[in-house]
Amino acid sequence: MTDNNNVRVAGTHFEWTPAMTVGEPTIDAQHQRLLAQLNVIMDAIINEATLEEVFAAIDFFKEYVDEHLAYEEAYMTRRGYTGIIEHEKKHQNFRDTYQSFRDKLAGGITPASLLMEMEVYLGEWWTGHILHEDKKYYLELGSAE
Repeated sequence: MTDNNNVRVAGTHFEWTPAMTVGEPTIDAQHQRLLAQLNVIMDAIINEATLEEVFAAIDFFKEYVDEHLAYEEAYMTRRGYTGIIEHEKKHQNFRDTYQSFRDKLAGGITPASLLMEMEVYLGEWWTGHILHEDKKYYLELGSAE
C-alpha cells in the first residue's frame, strides 16, 4: 500500500521507494537508516520493548543528529541551497526534540510511552520533513554533483 507521500507500507513497516530520493547517495542512505529505525521502534512498541531497547532507540537519534543533520547542512551549504537558513531551523527543532526524549527518559517516563511518542514524532518528521522539506533542495539543486 502507498499513501499520497509515496511511502510504501508493508504490514506494520514502511519501505523505501525511489520517489523518496533527494538525489544525493549519502543522504538517501542516511534517510533509509532512519526509515529502518522507525520500523524498529514500531516493532518495539508491538513487542513491549525493554528499557535497554528504548535507550538504543535514543542512541540512534544521537547518531542521526550528530552525523546526518550536519552532513545534510554541509551539503546544502556547499551546493548553495537558498532555503538553508529555514531548513537549519527545522533541524534545530529535531535536535531539541532528541534532547527532550533523553530528558523524559531520565525523568522516568515509561518505555512504552516514550516509544509511542518517538514513533509519532519520527513518522511526522518522515512525511513532513524528509518527503517535503528535503525535496525542496532536491528540486532546486538537482542530483549531487
